[in-house]
Amino acid sequence: MTVNRPLFKPTYRLIGYCLFIGVCGGLAAVAFDWMVHLAQHYLLSGIGRYTPPEPGTTEPAVQLLGRLESRWWIPVATTLGGLLSGFIVFKWAPEAEGHGTDAAVGAYHEGGQIRARIPFIKAVASALTIGSGGVAGKEGPTAQISVGIGSILGRVLGLRGSERRALLLAGMAAGLAAIFRAPLGMAIFSVEILYSEMVFESESLIYTVIAAVTAYAVHGMFAGWDHIFFIPSGITFDKPLTLVSFTVLGLAAGLLGSILPTVFYRTRDLFLRLPGPPHIKPAIGALCVGIAGMFVPEILGTGYGWVQLALVGKLSIATVLLILLLKGPGLAATIGSGGSGGVFAPSVAIGAMLGAAVGAMMNTLLPGSHLPIAAFVVVGMASVFAGAARTPISTLIMVAEMTGGYGLIVPAMLSNILSFMVQHSLTSGLKYPTLYESQVARREDSPTHRGVFVRRAVEILDHEALEGADLTMPRLASLLRFGEPIPVQDDKWRLVTVTVEPGSAFAGHTVAETVGGISGTTAVAVLRGDEMLIARGPTRLEAGDQLLAVTTPESHEFLQAFAQGER
Repeated sequence: MTVNRPLFKPTYRLIGYCLFIGVCGGLAAVAFDWMVHLAQHYLLSGIGRYTPPEPGTTEPAVQLLGRLESRWWIPVATTLGGLLSGFIVFKWAPEAEGHGTDAAVGAYHEGGQIRARIPFIKAVASALTIGSGGVAGKEGPTAQISVGIGSILGRVLGLRGSERRALLLAGMAAGLAAIFRAPLGMAIFSVEILYSEMVFESESLIYTVIAAVTAYAVHGMFAGWDHIFFIPSGITFDKPLTLVSFTVLGLAAGLLGSILPTVFYRTRDLFLRLPGPPHIKPAIGALCVGIAGMFVPEILGTGYGWVQLALVGKLSIATVLLILLLKGPGLAATIGSGGSGGVFAPSVAIGAMLGAAVGAMMNTLLPGSHLPIAAFVVVGMASVFAGAARTPISTLIMVAEMTGGYGLIVPAMLSNILSFMVQHSLTSGLKYPTLYESQVARREDSPTHRGVFVRRAVEILDHEALEGADLTMPRLASLLRFGEPIPVQDDKWRLVTVTVEPGSAFAGHTVAETVGGISGTTAVAVLRGDEMLIARGPTRLEAGDQLLAVTTPESHEFLQAFAQGER
């Protein structure tokens, strides 16, 4: 008998696709960079008459009209950019508003689909937002552009499931690695950003690395190979006592990282409640930013040039504190109003200013542990975002790649982890715990993985493989909600659902408090409307939920009576 073998194994095919995505991502980053510079030339510099400093040099130059009464052109430029961006987005692709990385994360969890027009709409809208002075970064748009390319490729090739999702993550890594010149950090970021706990989509890492390296190489051919930021030479960790100062920085970064998501999303919610057409709201947010920018122009744009000034010690403490206080609200007004851009760059700028402030304070309090302010700036850049985005590992590496500050890995490790732990603790139970609303806690909370986890749970109980098609959630719902229990292991166990009735012993209580006290019963999942939640101990049940459980025949009636309030 002849066996037909595929010409290439799936892994090798995906590697080839990732190389292609890497090339596309690198070229997309070059094109997007050019679009942002073009928009800035005509909007913020042309109309607003303000050119922010650029990073990567010891002498960043600033061009700004001197007198306050001459700066009213700044809000004109920002408002025009917000108006154009809002019209383009809400006219042709409303899902392109906001920060693109979050949209990419959401697309991954929902099956890896992004409309073909999104990359182009996102590029134009984001270039207008950033180029007009909006407080936003390039990473979100670049991620969504490259993810869109990966999604289009997967659709054209007819890929399904894990292969399509792998290309989506490869696209994210490609765009980010190119725009930030940080291939390793962004390859890891793409598999870390999906979850708010310390969980990675590790099986996709090989594909994100390949795409990131390729995109970095392609982008470097056009844009050069220098780090984004220049840091003074000789800055390294060689004094253990300085860890006291970096501990303080990590704690402060965690506190700030816990505040930032709430400020961001509460502002977003406020704009959602405002009356009027949605395409006008980005202009309102941009106007607010422009008015603030008249008085403190340092908050406009990505802020990278001001970070560079802090790195070379040419930023006063007053300016540091102003940026620290106003950059976050500026970000919230720009993106929360519906503007298009990323949250990474402004978060890095906020972290840099926190590092400069903490460094100045600690060098005064502990003169024996003196380190250049640049060391605190670099570590602060990583720490705030590591906490706010729940990405302590990748942020550590990407900031080292962006600055060349590899000698500060040890204090950055300490500060990042402390920031993550503090932020995680302070935001537990909050409505908006992280900067990325589409993150889920763990793999079992992702819609794309839920069916697999339920199937594995039943396979373990039944000791035999079951066909995946028979255990998708719609299939389970139709069998269990209105049918008989499914016998498992010759009816030694039963796969059942029970409805949580109002006023029952289950309503308002956790799985551990309810099912955990019933012998011979294991909760598997909670069906809540169209949503399916993995039933963990802390999962709180609500009236109307369908509880999916494996139970013995003897315990089935007992379980049903409790859920319906009969006992």
